[in-house]
Amino acid sequence: MSKILVDINVILDAVLNRNKISKELVDRLVNSYNELFITSSMVATLDYFLNKYKVDKKKFKKELLTKFKIVTTSGMDASKALDFEDGEDALIVLSFKRIANDGIIISNDKDFPSMGLPVLTPDEALKKKELFESSSFSGTVPMLDLPMEYRSMMEKIDEAVLKCMSKAKYILGDEVKELETKVAQYIGTKYAVGVSSGTDALVLSLRALAIKNTGKEFWDKEDLIITTPFTFTATGEAILRAGATPLFVDIDLETYTIDPELIEKAVKKYGRKVKGIIPVHLYGHPANMDEIMKIARENDLFVVEDCAQSFGARWDGKQTGSFGDTGCFSFFPSKNLGGFGDGGMVTTNDDELYELLLMLRKHGGKDKYNVDYIGYNARLDTIQAAILLAKFKYIDEFNKRRRKIANNYSEKLKDLNWIEIPFEHSKAHHVYHQYTVRVLNRNRDDVQKKLKENGISSMVYYPIPLHKMKVFINSSMEISESLKNSELASQSVLSLPIEPLIREFQISKILETLREI
Repeated sequence: MSKILVDINVILDAVLNRNKISKELVDRLVNSYNELFITSSMVATLDYFLNKYKVDKKKFKKELLTKFKIVTTSGMDASKALDFEDGEDALIVLSFKRIANDGIIISNDKDFPSMGLPVLTPDEALKKKELFESSSFSGTVPMLDLPMEYRSMMEKIDEAVLKCMSKAKYILGDEVKELETKVAQYIGTKYAVGVSSGTDALVLSLRALAIKNTGKEFWDKEDLIITTPFTFTATGEAILRAGATPLFVDIDLETYTIDPELIEKAVKKYGRKVKGIIPVHLYGHPANMDEIMKIARENDLFVVEDCAQSFGARWDGKQTGSFGDTGCFSFFPSKNLGGFGDGGMVTTNDDELYELLLMLRKHGGKDKYNVDYIGYNARLDTIQAAILLAKFKYIDEFNKRRRKIANNYSEKLKDLNWIEIPFEHSKAHHVYHQYTVRVLNRNRDDVQKKLKENGISSMVYYPIPLHKMKVFINSSMEISESLKNSELASQSVLSLPIEPLIREFQISKILETLREI
């Protein structure tokens, strides 16, 4: 699987049927697993010859050019190109190397000035079986391939970033409001508020609820907020930062989400000290929101959904993030909808919470020179919003791919008696932020080591449950009863690669390796 730039003459030879070898090569390349590129500096020359030979450009664009990604040529590339004898070719290579410094160039000119990249003629390329046969794949399989994801939507992202930068409205620019509107519509809530991270989404939600429900800036240490210990640190950390104490309740081992029956027991045990619940839609599988919301209504508790891993997930047809008082999303780069840095979003239907969230993310007031509350500098950057808007178009497609990959894994792994494949509740629409199995009757770390030896990445989410972390032991926490499922999960879970753009032969390598362990 290679990144290949195809020179204009090779493309024209194929399109105009001037050379059988070039025609065969291009036909095979567009049906291969390789990533194909031209640069924007090549388009004018390409257009000239398409017009000269009266090629149907709409047909060309639809049938061939859509198989290629067009690399943006920057002004700096152009400036540097003037330092070379052949500035035109130098401009092509400078642009291509920026996104593929391990790429290949295919050209009729064996002396193409490639700046160290390998150059193949069409005839040589056809003889390279590794360019076309997936069976010859010997590379590594990453958990997530963010550079490839960028390249797959490069034109839209580059355009969005350049437009954003040219307007120079870097703080709460138009793109932030546009993204908030799109997210609110998608999730099905009245409002969405862009913030600086998923962690801050949780903190601001809890702070806003404290102000609304108690009239105080922070919760008291005696106030308990129920959540799961089998989650990322931020869930419990946000409770501490908002002044309250986390009350850890165990998970359902099938879904890895908080067990509603145990929530109910905890509420009965601790009574009015319990103020709210933070369910975590872990790995992209929704928590049982029917039962959780029922408990919350009956006991006058708030619900803050931790949707960091569940953008697009649904419970009984309804989007996660639309059930509770607020929904808290993360746009960390590895998420199903991820930015190019930190970012987050809070969704809500509550008018008062919305106004409080707007103030808290901007130092605590509507007037920054006369603020009302202890606030934060927690705004979503405009440039991140621009990137997320460009990527938003792909979220449903990418989630669909994740589900397809997960189904493939599960079908092929279900007969291995030492692996427990993920469970999907009949009411759940799982978006597989992670494809997480449990290793049974074997040492999980040995399995992970064997995968690594075969060039396959895997991760453990999470090796230490929150109630065993120093921060909670040394500050404050309550444990309702046994957390045996969370502890068992932390010792046995293993997440396999589920990159939406992962290739079939990469999945095959993972499956074959697991079967050989």
